Amino acid sequence: MKRGIVRTAFGVLKRRPALLCFPAMNIAALAAVVTAAWLLPLSGVRDRALNDEAPTTSQTVMVFALLALLSCVGTYFTAALLHSVHALLEDARPTIRASLGAMLRRMPVLACWSVLGNSIGVLLRAAESTVGVSWLFDMAGLSWSLLTYFALPVLVAEGAGLLTTLRRSLALGRRELGAQLAGFTRVLLTTVLVAFAGVAALILAVETDDVAVMLAVAGGVVVLWLLVGIASSTLSGIYRMTLYHRASATPLPPTLFSRSALPAAPAGFRP
Repeated sequence: MKRGIVRTAFGVLKRRPALLCFPAMNIAALAAVVTAAWLLPLSGVRDRALNDEAPTTSQTVMVFALLALLSCVGTYFTAALLHSVHALLEDARPTIRASLGAMLRRMPVLACWSVLGNSIGVLLRAAESTVGVSWLFDMAGLSWSLLTYFALPVLVAEGAGLLTTLRRSLALGRRELGAQLAGFTRVLLTTVLVAFAGVAALILAVETDDVAVMLAVAGGVVVLWLLVGIASSTLSGIYRMTLYHRASATPLPPTLFSRSALPAAPAGFRP
């Protein structure tokens, strides 16, 4: 991973700390949706599961609709974050409200991409249990995640349709594959270290046999994980858009079927 991109990502967050609002609003919105769903369809699904009964058809439909809604909510706030980062990299300074409004107008396309991308990801993960070829679906799922890494930046920055977005993301993803893996590794290592630190703190608190200490440490660990999750999500979005800017600044090489890739016709030649 280029240190310049990491430095730029931290610089963008330092310049605009309000970007942390987008993951925070995302968490709050997801919590509100899950709470509302628990009061309606999910409690009925739980009651039937406790009685060893399968959910009804209507409950199954509502669960799938809930999953799609949660996916769309997450995509919306991530796109709003990318919109603000894109504007900052272009030397603009949009308000949080302006980015939310801009992505709300693009919500139909964002929702289509969210449902499509997550449906394919879920199908690939479900197919991993196939006997004898699970490794194939593991690789397919990883490839799909990496090659669609730039889908949201393309949707936000270029306003393209779904097919154009997918082709563009595939092209940019192949070029920046190493940087994607490096960024993913850094975020994963940071998350794991924070998780281990929280677990170690909880273990030490349990060893004290003091309920007040255990509750205080547990609350502090939850707050720490929440803050780290918000910061990590923000920096991941900034890094992705910054990497997109670097990748899109250099023209892509001509493809096999592009006109620029074909040899020039000799003088006087007429097809």
